[in-house]
Amino acid sequence: MLRRLFAGFFGTLVASALLVGLVGCKRYSERDFVGKWRSSRTLTPIHLAVNGEWEIRKDDGAVLQYGIWHYEDKKLIWSFKQGDRVIDDPTVVLSVEAARFSIRERDGATTVFERLP
Repeated sequence: MLRRLFAGFFGTLVASALLVGLVGCKRYSERDFVGKWRSSRTLTPIHLAVNGEWEIRKDDGAVLQYGIWHYEDKKLIWSFKQGDRVIDDPTVVLSVEAARFSIRERDGATTVFERLP
């Protein structure tokens, strides 16, 4: 009897732990990143377009930097042209919320993005 009670309790405990683990394991998609953002690295807004393009654009419309981006394997991969080469810069996504996300840069620094209207 005690063995059955213990087995039932243990089974419930394991099932609860698995459920909590699954709830905390939200999958993100590129749609979560589309929009206009302020980065902790620069005051000029960065625009992430649904078509996979990104640009850092001043309020007057002047583009300072641009490239292609996509989300893959829990990383945002930023691509841009430098001279004759295309550089891919993979950054690990640390957290994603509706109005904010953060990434780990190659140098180990954390960059935070806050959604702009």
